Amino acid sequence: MPKTPPPSRRGGSSRRTAPVKIEQPKPWGVIAGSAALGVALVALLVYAVMNQGGGVDPLLSDPDNTISGVTLADEEALGRDHVAGTVDYPGYPAQPPSGGDHNGVPQTCDVYTEPIAPEHAVHSLEHGAVWVTYNDSASEDDIATLADEVRGDPYRLMSPLPEQESPIELTAWGRTLTVDSADDERVGQFLDAYTNGRQTPEKGAACVGVSTTGPLQATPTDTPTMPAATPTAAATPGASASPVAP
Repeated sequence: MPKTPPPSRRGGSSRRTAPVKIEQPKPWGVIAGSAALGVALVALLVYAVMNQGGGVDPLLSDPDNTISGVTLADEEALGRDHVAGTVDYPGYPAQPPSGGDHNGVPQTCDVYTEPIAPEHAVHSLEHGAVWVTYNDSASEDDIATLADEVRGDPYRLMSPLPEQESPIELTAWGRTLTVDSADDERVGQFLDAYTNGRQTPEKGAACVGVSTTGPLQATPTDTPTMPAATPTAAATPGASASPVAP
């Protein structure tokens, strides 16, 4: 006769033991790295906000000390009055003036193939223009290269100045740079930094006025009638100038 198996004891081996929870170590390296990245991003954001509008590029924020060879005028000594008649600019015509009293009408920013009156050009400098001048020792290629940089920009003008000492000069209000060739990298730096740049006394004023070439007119006025449209007097370098009366 078969034996009956004994009853199982309460709490016997047939019951499963509850699993033991294993604590995972915290990824302290990842946490530290994320925190450092967050701090760096916040610092970058604060720096960007603090420098907004001021320019981070030293070429634009501090061109006077960044571009090699820039000559600075004593701006406190530069007059800004509108005057009738010619002005005796120190150093002119061996060097274009970088500021001072001037005629009441600016020179329209364009490329000119004949000399222009400095009294009009200085007024354009006051409005933020860069004035490019050259003498007879500048090559045709250099003149063409410079004309391409000037033409079409409302705050750049260019004209020959046969009596100046250096082949090429770039002039902004209170700033002058002399170079021997248009290939000099400082040409582009000067144009980028000072075209309607931080040095501009009357920022936002237009460089539109007379487009005549030659000496100052005999009867200049301080309050002329401005032209309704930008004149097209200037020609391509090498061509004859066809001045349009203001």
